[in-house]
Amino acid sequence: MDIGQIIKQRREELGMSQEELANKAGYKSRSSINKIEVDGRGLPQSKITAIAKALRTTPASLMGWEETDIFALDHENSCFGESAREMLSNFQKLNESGQKEALKRVSEMVHIPQYTKADPVVRPLHPDSRSYLQPVAAHERTDIEVTEEMRQHDDAFFDE
Repeated sequence: MDIGQIIKQRREELGMSQEELANKAGYKSRSSINKIEVDGRGLPQSKITAIAKALRTTPASLMGWEETDIFALDHENSCFGESAREMLSNFQKLNESGQKEALKRVSEMVHIPQYTKADPVVRPLHPDSRSYLQPVAAHERTDIEVTEEMRQHDDAFFDE
């Protein structure tokens, strides 16, 4: 598959018109996108990144470099697990309106105790408290002997 076919396929997956893609990628008319999709003409290197961003993908993916796609998916899977990979795959199938709704729903779910982890790695910020200033992990220096006076100073500093 050449770059024009890949762009067309991705645009159609997102339910985006040629005109919409042209606007998002900085072209003046849809005819520029049509030329690119038909035979790959009129696509300067500088526009590949803009089109990739508009299509919510990578320039490597548009170029058809599947190894890069596989590497990216393996990286996502190793960092976040198979569930995150499935979520991303489904998220990419949604149009812009659907993606906004999905983000809204996930944002709501993180505030419902039955759906959240007991001790999340990321602590929620509470604007009415200063708890966000508390370090999640801290330890005493080991390169010097820490005195009681030094501990009191540090405690006073962090209590401010």
